[in-house]
Amino acid sequence: TDIRYRKSVDEAGLAREYAKNTVQKKIAFFDETLVDDVVRTGAIEEAEDAALENEEFKVYIQPKFRYNGQKSEVIGGEALVRWIDQNGDIKPPDEFIPVFEENGFIMELDQYMWEEVCKLLRRWLDEGKRLVPISVNVSRTYLSKYDVVDYISQLVSMYEIPIQYLQIEITETSENEETIACAKKFKDAGFTLMMDD
Repeated sequence: TDIRYRKSVDEAGLAREYAKNTVQKKIAFFDETLVDDVVRTGAIEEAEDAALENEEFKVYIQPKFRYNGQKSEVIGGEALVRWIDQNGDIKPPDEFIPVFEENGFIMELDQYMWEEVCKLLRRWLDEGKRLVPISVNVSRTYLSKYDVVDYISQLVSMYEIPIQYLQIEITETSENEETIACAKKFKDAGFTLMMDD
């Protein structure tokens, strides 16, 4: 894989693309780190489908605490994705998430994560554990493509999750008409909504 990507690299074109996609740079020079980025991206894209099929993407819950001056209590959590490959190696999210956002695979990963969180909440309910709200990310890529509110509502219904325990974080840095309309639809459906910039 490494050799194939390295042979196909247009060095001048790669430097031009880097300059075009970097705000501060008007001029760029080719160096081997640009090739390394292309190779790394290519390897991630080659592995993404098999990783999803093999359930290499794992849900980790980052707890949210409330501290009242004497003690702290867990009041919720945020679902984070971790990619643990077949060898047990963990790929950092900042390495693969930007690639998935660029190539559109983030939509498949989002769907997978939403369902995995619903399964987790269902399991906790069945085991009689105390539930706390878990927030899941909805990437801005998804907002313009599909009826995400209907999709997540169907998951909540299918797994019989009380709606207040699945919170929605829209990963959008600017308020535009599309985001506002989607936020209203989520709220109308009964979801708790948060913005994540």
